[in-house]
Formats: sequence, structure tokens, C-alpha cells
Amino acid sequence: MSRSDPFDGRSTSLSISAATVADAAVAAVCAEADARDLAQEVRGVDSLDERAWQGLLETAFNAAGLHPLREIRLPKRANEPVRSAGSRCDFVLRPIDRPLGHDAEALAAVEEPPSLFDDPDAPPPPLPLVPEEVFWLELKTGSACRDAGDTGDLASLPKRVKIDLARLAHDEAIHHAAVLVIVFGVDESTLVASAIALDHHAAADGLPTQGVVIRTAPISDRHGNDTALIAVYPVGRV
Repeated sequence: MSRSDPFDGRSTSLSISAATVADAAVAAVCAEADARDLAQEVRGVDSLDERAWQGLLETAFNAAGLHPLREIRLPKRANEPVRSAGSRCDFVLRPIDRPLGHDAEALAAVEEPPSLFDDPDAPPPPLPLVPEEVFWLELKTGSACRDAGDTGDLASLPKRVKIDLARLAHDEAIHHAAVLVIVFGVDESTLVASAIALDHHAAADGLPTQGVVIRTAPISDRHGNDTALIAVYPVGRV
């Protein structure tokens, strides 16, 4: 490994910020909204469910150089024999394109098997990343008007976000994490105020939130929504 490699010392410093994540997410929302406008789609960007957003966000995160991995086991659940529901994180974002080493199943999926033609004098492969060196990201979506999709209701959104904040905060091996919220509504100022209030309520409940990062964008009104809000809630350790 090169001496100039910033991970030679296994530093837990991270170059991925909540603002970078928010910028990539709003780019994904705007790109999909523009594509649907151009194609004159009946259903708007606010009709997509979380699973659909995961695919769109993966593309945007790759474009932003965040090297995303999807549905990775949480560190404290990495030794489970079954990839059961509730044990995975929606995204792991990496500052450098290396495998994540805490999950043997995920690591085996990206490692190449040994070959007879391998160069015995070749340098060893770079060390895999450890959980402390990456950015763990959960996704939650919601919509004020939900006539045409399964985006998720806004009434349950605070509870859903707090559950994810708690899961990330209580895993000792996670040092950099956030919950990404994508919501759609009819009044930008109300959406922003609600996003800030959620951050305050989470902190009042004892969750180590670190200040919400907010982006907004207009969307074409197909289902009663005319504004997209992207909020990233960074979380610390309890």
C-alpha cells in the first residue's frame, strides 16, 4: 500500500459530509422530476416508494463519488447467519472504492477467487474498510398527498426517523451516520419548519442528532404536491 494512502494508519476521519449527501440526493430528485416532466408521465416523482428511491439514489451517489453499497449488515449484526429484516442499513457510502470488511458475506461477494495465473510478486490487495471509516445512511420517505403511490405518510415519519436514528446511534462501531429523509408537500416553509422541529424533538428524546441539513426543490404538481424537501439528520453516538 502506498505511503500516501490516507488509510494506511486506519484513521477514522471521514471526508463525506451530510451536506454532500444532501446535495447528491437533491440532484437525484431533480433529475427524476425533470425526466418525468420531459416524458409527460402521468405519475410524478412524489409517487415513488423507498425501494425505487434507493435505485435512483445509488446512481446519484455514484456520480458524486460516494461509492455506495446497498443493504449492508449493521456492524453489531454482522455475524448473523441470515440476512434478516432489520439487520441491514440502506446505504454505506465510502470515501474510497474498497470493500467493507466487517461483513464476511459482502466481502466474499466482491473478492476474486485465487487463480493459477496470479503474479506471486504482486503487492497484496489494499486493506478493506472498517465500519468506523464509512458513512452509514438510512432512507425514509413521505408525502403530504399520496393519491398515486406508496411514498409513506407524513404522520408516521417522525417515529420512523427516530427508530433509525436510535439504531445507528446505538451501534458502537458506527462513527459516521445519518438518516436521509425525502418528503413532498405543498408549502416549502411548512416542510422546512417540520424538518427542523423533528430534529429538535429527536434531541429532546435523547437521540444525539447533530443539526439537520436541508435542501428544497420545486416539482410539477401532479398529485397535490409542489415541493420536494431533502433533509439529512446526522447522528452521533449515545
